[in-house]
Amino acid sequence: MTNDEVEKSEPASWARVEEGRHDRTIEENWLFRLRAERFRSRASGLTHDFFVIHLADGVHAIAITPENEVLFVRQFRAASGRDSLEVPGGLIDPGEDPLAAGGRELLEETGYAGDPPELVGTLWSNPAIVTMRTTTIVVRNARKVAEPRLDHTEELTVERVPAAAIPGMIRNGRIDHALVVAGLFWWLADEKEKGGR
Repeated sequence: MTNDEVEKSEPASWARVEEGRHDRTIEENWLFRLRAERFRSRASGLTHDFFVIHLADGVHAIAITPENEVLFVRQFRAASGRDSLEVPGGLIDPGEDPLAAGGRELLEETGYAGDPPELVGTLWSNPAIVTMRTTTIVVRNARKVAEPRLDHTEELTVERVPAAAIPGMIRNGRIDHALVVAGLFWWLADEKEKGGR
């Protein structure tokens, strides 16, 4: 049973009040919509407004070269105020398949493409306050086929990291983006289960 099937079969412990009639938008811009959404506890009857950030789903692409290196991008992140080492990724366009989105983001950010993308899995980014889910994909045999096509605010550098070095880089904090780390560990666990490729 998938996560979505479990969610649909088990009712949540809190239910939306009056089909959202009391919900209100606090802020809306090109990136997200912040709303106060009212729910009631099925156990206690308590009613409470929760703040929810509606944000498009995202994708991360673990691209592996024929030399068994993984492509990373180093880019500035405003919330941490520093550069972050991450796998390529971005937001999924409305109606876009996550596998296609991952391949698109990989090509745009690095100029690399490879074998057809494989699904690793999908995780909630932060289900307490954000609607965004992030899908991680794998692209094998990644080779440079074009120059990157970056957005006007994107300034990043591409780094090739030996796959065997990734667990150590996570342990020592060089890779510390939580969703990237989760996707990498999921991928590494799958590879171990398959006996490596």
